[in-house]
Amino acid sequence: MPDPSSRTLSICLINPRFEPSYWGFDYALPLYPGDRRSTMINGALPSLAGLCGHHHVRLIDENVEEIDWDEVARHDIVGVTGMNVQRKRQFEILERLRSMDVFVAVGGPYVSVKEDIFEGFCDAMFIGESEYTWPKFLDDFAAGRPTESRYEQSERTDMTLVPAPRYDLLKVDRYASGSLQFSRGCPFQCEFCDIIVIFGRKPRNKEPEQVVAELEAMRQAGFFSAMVVDDNFIGNKKKAKAVLRAIRDWQIEHDYPLRLNTEASINLADDPVLMDLLYEANFRSIFIGIETPRAESLKETKKFQNTHGDSLEDKLGRIQKAGLDISAGFIVGFDNDDLGIFEDQYNFIQGAGVLLAMVGMLGAIPKTPLYKRLEKEGRLIEEDPNCNFIPKQMTREQLITNYWDLVRRLYTPEAFLDRYFRVYIDHPEYTEKRAEICRKGNEGKFLPTLGYAIILFVNLSVALLKDGSLGKVGMVYLRYFVRVNRKVRPGLIGTAQFLNRCVTHWHFYRFTRDAQSGKLRTWNSG
Repeated sequence: MPDPSSRTLSICLINPRFEPSYWGFDYALPLYPGDRRSTMINGALPSLAGLCGHHHVRLIDENVEEIDWDEVARHDIVGVTGMNVQRKRQFEILERLRSMDVFVAVGGPYVSVKEDIFEGFCDAMFIGESEYTWPKFLDDFAAGRPTESRYEQSERTDMTLVPAPRYDLLKVDRYASGSLQFSRGCPFQCEFCDIIVIFGRKPRNKEPEQVVAELEAMRQAGFFSAMVVDDNFIGNKKKAKAVLRAIRDWQIEHDYPLRLNTEASINLADDPVLMDLLYEANFRSIFIGIETPRAESLKETKKFQNTHGDSLEDKLGRIQKAGLDISAGFIVGFDNDDLGIFEDQYNFIQGAGVLLAMVGMLGAIPKTPLYKRLEKEGRLIEEDPNCNFIPKQMTREQLITNYWDLVRRLYTPEAFLDRYFRVYIDHPEYTEKRAEICRKGNEGKFLPTLGYAIILFVNLSVALLKDGSLGKVGMVYLRYFVRVNRKVRPGLIGTAQFLNRCVTHWHFYRFTRDAQSGKLRTWNSG
């Protein structure tokens, strides 16, 4: 119950605009039906709104709407979140807010690892988790009691007590996907990762009933897909299996209304029951941190889970055979990487059929073990956010040049489509399972699928024509469609899904080209 002596606050929560990126699908979103402006909701906004109790809350995601500064100025409190890749826009917003008569709070991943640079830009900063500190702050502020300039929880959040996010406050029709969180923390100890710094190494999980309730709220809000944004969904396999059984039953009850994706470690491949449950719960894609095919580099960065058992290729093959798509993260620039790593990465990614390969240069995030080691060794270059360290077996210039060359090669239309079809050709089980889960979700009906395919074809053709790439890129799409897709994936559904992947490729191809030409400001997110 709210304190009767306190007033009801007006709170505005802002998520800054992202720079164009591989993850943002900036060149693909305008080609899809509808008015999708962002690939996925920022989970921090509805989650923080869920902690605001009876207070009035306004969510502004700058990725789907412009900021109305006159409206913002009418609030009592303005909270701004932000990640490393949003830092420039985050500080532009904070600078604008300094001239307004509002209380400014800052939270999120970036301030949690770099709080010193936020001094003077806000009235209060929230470091790490805030399920306990944010409500206390609001209670004090509403009652007119003194508030602190820095908040940090002394204990980890009990995920079983976290209130439900306020999905009803979002502009749902402007997102391609929703998001929710089942767990925090990861049991592993990767040297470069800030997750264990912020959330710890002991996974903390919500109860299955909480997760199902959030899925139902997203279904009622109008979402058709969602990302479970855990940094390792299977950090606690026993609890992961329990929640998957609950999700499976909910999906069956409602005719599979939500297509799901998540992140997991490679040891997923060693648990057939877990893979089957993910498939049965309508998970379509799993993001896996592969990082590198070199065992010595994996050991160097303490990613030992990727070195156990059989080969990474065999593990990925088992996951694909279970009917699950794989996207994966890769890193170049480890101390054990010489100039041969770029060819090794290319060959591995192509051979394993990892369609969406998110490759980045090694980056040292403040407070991580990697950052501390490189700082001690005098190898940090803090003024360059794209490559903030000195590699051991190559120059920084060689790392940057060869990185961009690797990405360019991976996202030529030929390389991309070779990876797309490799999974269907190498793993017939994958094709059968994908067809089965699509049938369960009532996907592939003739008229909607035909309409979807026509819209993609027309919009993609126009985009290629305007860009002058109809011959260079469009003809490659046509050649693969005639020579490969009609044999491997015949029929309307196969055609629609091929066009969908061409739209995806167009984004990666265009972003890589524009980034290399200097048209875009890029942030290394590897």
